[in-house]
Amino acid sequence: MKKTVLIFGDSNTWGWKPSNDMIKPLERWDDDVRWPGVLQAGLGDGYKVIADGLNGRTTVWNDPIEEYRCGKDQIIPTMDAQAPFDMIIIFVGTNDLKVRYTVSPQDIANGVGILVDKALHQVGDYTGEPKVLLVGPPPLGPIADGVFKYMFAGNEEKSKDVAQFYKGVAEAYGVEFFDAGTVVKSSDEDGLHLQADQHELLGKAMVEEVKRIIG
Repeated sequence: MKKTVLIFGDSNTWGWKPSNDMIKPLERWDDDVRWPGVLQAGLGDGYKVIADGLNGRTTVWNDPIEEYRCGKDQIIPTMDAQAPFDMIIIFVGTNDLKVRYTVSPQDIANGVGILVDKALHQVGDYTGEPKVLLVGPPPLGPIADGVFKYMFAGNEEKSKDVAQFYKGVAEAYGVEFFDAGTVVKSSDEDGLHLQADQHELLGKAMVEEVKRIIG
């Protein structure tokens, strides 16, 4: 039987191509370029990777402009819909850095802790007891003039502290942790999203993590 890995992520799981053009239509990396696709290829036929990436997804915050982005409201339906699975990778938090939320790195970590708690304790019996891997998002890159300039204004320094608080959450809940910022960096083009080579690096790193955790 195949081992199944569920990814609960945001636009960097969805595969948003970096762009600071406010006019150009949104573009998405191809399946085999996106890090979940790289993960699937690296794991091989004995595994099934399910990528649930939603642009703008937060940990626990309701977006007054882009509705239906709250991870707290979505994680249980997502898990129930995709059950059973052996492992869930939680990779959200970058969108919490939008200035409209005005929250600290510690509050972002507190938010993702609620998702971890739900993943561990609030799933249906038929989901089993999946392993949880919490991934700290890479820091923001330079936010140049363009679509994200004011959306994330002034939060570059704050973003550098998020992963350390995520590590504390993982330790508190006894789940696995990986700091994506140790292997990838946000693009210089828009300061948020991953270029193709960074997707490859992250996907390959996740192959090692998945094999380490669930074999």
